[in-house]
Amino acid sequence: MKRRLRAPSPALVISLIALFVALGGTSYAAINALPKNSVGTKQLKKNAVTGVKIKNKAVTAAKINTSGLTVPNATHATSADSATNATNATNATNATNATTAGSAAPSGAAGGALAGSYPNPGLAPIEAWHEVGTAGQPAFQNGWTNFGGFSTMAFAKDSAGFVHLKGTVSAGTFAVPAFTLPVGYRPGQNLAVGVAIERDALILTNGDVEIFQSGTETNAGFDGLSFKAGS
Repeated sequence: MKRRLRAPSPALVISLIALFVALGGTSYAAINALPKNSVGTKQLKKNAVTGVKIKNKAVTAAKINTSGLTVPNATHATSADSATNATNATNATNATNATTAGSAAPSGAAGGALAGSYPNPGLAPIEAWHEVGTAGQPAFQNGWTNFGGFSTMAFAKDSAGFVHLKGTVSAGTFAVPAFTLPVGYRPGQNLAVGVAIERDALILTNGDVEIFQSGTETNAGFDGLSFKAGS
């Protein structure tokens, strides 16, 4: 004997339809909660968003973790206001301050035997001539004086410490000082030198310059003589 199934009541059918609608509406609402033309995190695959798909200026400094950033190489730096230490720098266009610099060209005023300024100084010129027999300079002694028409008796020291002599003297007493060089212009040892014309002279460590007679000539020329100052 077959058993006859009873059809569901209208009230049950309505209840089931309401349940399906409610469940379906929840999913629909969740999907439609996203902005237009957008997807959620569940719809994005790993590495799916590339750089060209990011809107310009959308990533701000506040959204970047700077502690995780590194810069492998920087080829050029136009300006560096302050560099405390630089291990290697291939090119630096401008550097206002560099605390540590492996090498730097010299600069400033030159001194000693040099004149001018670095990086291109030159040799310092010889000092002005000290004219024997003028105010503030050594006096002629024992009748010696400048010989008219020739260079006057004088001395000067160059930047390397050499004393140079010039001048022609006349009519003094031989074998005694004609004049005395001051301290700083004297030789370290007694010098015997030849002077014009065919005459000998001594330049002593105490500064005395003595002329010795040869024949009847009474003049003595010192042009071109020089020696290293000893004191």
